[in-house]
Amino acid sequence: MSKETPGLVFPLEITADNAGYKLAELKETVKFNLKNIILTSPGERIMIPDFGVGIRRVLFETPTPDITEAIFERIGSQISLYAPYVSILELSVTQPTVLSLNIRLKYEIDFAEIVDFIEIEISNI
Repeated sequence: MSKETPGLVFPLEITADNAGYKLAELKETVKFNLKNIILTSPGERIMIPDFGVGIRRVLFETPTPDITEAIFERIGSQISLYAPYVSILELSVTQPTVLSLNIRLKYEIDFAEIVDFIEIEISNI
């Protein structure tokens, strides 16, 4: 992935001149990839059974330091495996209510020296 290489916009959109699909900026593509890694459950992605953090399973767990540490480890290992071009700068996981989680991830796209963040709110309500 180079600094100039954009990815596709999802959902796919045809360009105005019908010459192909619209392209996303690098920051948008990386954010999309990270969100997919975090929200996908292992076994959900065909041909890659270990892909994904499986964060929704944690919604039914009692929040403990061990659970939080397991989330941090799983997010870190999945990002290093499936998005090795990203360095995690800060990661926080909070549980504002029963059956909800908030994840805030500050990261750097290494080769482009771009710092950005993603916030994901997960609720089972």
